[in-house]
Amino acid sequence: MSSQKVSKKLKWGYAFGGIGKDMCYALVSNYLMYYCTENLGISALFMGVLFFFARLWDAINDPIMGTFVDNTHLKFGRYRFWMLIGTLANVVAVIFLFNPYLASHAPRVYIAVFYVIWGMTYTMVDVPYWAFNSNVSDDRKERESVSTLARLLTSLGALSTQVLTLSVVGKLGYDAVTKTQHNEKGYFVWAIIVSAAFVFTMLIAVGTIKERNLDSKKAERITFKEAFSVLTKNDQLVIAVVVFIFINIAQNLALGSALYYFNYVWGDENLYSKFVIVLGASIGIGLLSFPLLSKVLYKRSGRLGHLLLALISPIIGFLLMFLSNNFILKNASTDVRFYVCCGIGLVSLIGFGSVTILLTLIMSDCVDYGEYIFGKRTENIVFSMQTFLVKFAGAISYVIIGVSMHLSGYKGSMFDSNAVAMSVVPESLKTALNILMFILPPAFLLAGAILFATKYKLAKKGKMEEIREKLQERRALENEETAVSEPAQ
Repeated sequence: MSSQKVSKKLKWGYAFGGIGKDMCYALVSNYLMYYCTENLGISALFMGVLFFFARLWDAINDPIMGTFVDNTHLKFGRYRFWMLIGTLANVVAVIFLFNPYLASHAPRVYIAVFYVIWGMTYTMVDVPYWAFNSNVSDDRKERESVSTLARLLTSLGALSTQVLTLSVVGKLGYDAVTKTQHNEKGYFVWAIIVSAAFVFTMLIAVGTIKERNLDSKKAERITFKEAFSVLTKNDQLVIAVVVFIFINIAQNLALGSALYYFNYVWGDENLYSKFVIVLGASIGIGLLSFPLLSKVLYKRSGRLGHLLLALISPIIGFLLMFLSNNFILKNASTDVRFYVCCGIGLVSLIGFGSVTILLTLIMSDCVDYGEYIFGKRTENIVFSMQTFLVKFAGAISYVIIGVSMHLSGYKGSMFDSNAVAMSVVPESLKTALNILMFILPPAFLLAGAILFATKYKLAKKGKMEEIREKLQERRALENEETAVSEPAQ
């Protein structure tokens, strides 16, 4: 198999585009619910239900978007075209989502409408962005290199938003004249700044990347019926999607409840930003160590051993954090418990760094497998499932969070100017947040690990190399047939 080296310019340009993309995504996925419940007075239950039904629409919308992209044949390129259009549409949706002035009249209806629009426009940019990884090269090591750098920079973008948002919003929302705090204004200005970063970084990516034409013979249009057939009949894709839904639910439950956890269990929401820094460092270590781990583990057990190892460490870590906070160090000071929690998280959550890269690589494997089985290459339809599973998992997570918090006594803004004591927080809410953050995530991770180990066949050592070699032979033969037939046309 040819090496198909990828230039550093393309690698860095492509990866750079993901910084702003994930800055915007992190703002919506990590802070929209908190913004709505704490600043707009919308109930956690309503937000959870909204997220769920919006993702049901994505189950239809995401594959359709993938079909549109795969049917796009422009000189400008299918990936670059949709990355640019999707970015411009998505930043408009983000700015409207965090506009408190327009939302003040009918906040529930307003947020519902623009959240659905945000989800649709994010699909427009995210699907072609990650699908490009399967186009960049047929060489496994080159794909891993491109994906690792992209995941590293996108994680950096997400981390910057997660860490900075609370402090930046506080500063932007402070009125020095009246000496009053208006966080809703801070969120709005911050959304504009983050959106501008999204546009800037994606313009760099669009202007840098080059696409390979992998369409065999004459490019054929793919119908929506064929698109759904590709998704449902690609058995390995279905398994991979379910596995990563479980994994993403676990991640979203932990991160989605963390802000409420530190605010209402420990009484200090600023601890969230510090914890996210530790989480980001842990994921960063996982991303940077991926090439070495892959080199060692792939030779011995293919993708299987790598993913299982990446899931076992956070399973143990979540359980240790739970035992430490609630039993072993229950009577220790907040500082001691927090630093121990961060220490455990720094070591145990490294696996999540590998998971983010493995998701893209496994989806790329499913693209090749689909082409091998059906004879058609459908990168964007397959990668629409990555976008869908991320958003659907987030929706399921926030339904669980919203319903749990509602049933356990959460009313929203419990620490406003009229509530100053931890005694106002029901014990049932503290218990619910402990379960959401430390018990449910390892349960979902374990389910994903078992399913992957027992049902995903492409992770077997040497399996994908065999499939890609046969694909290259088939493409070469089809190109020869096309070259012979062209003079007669």
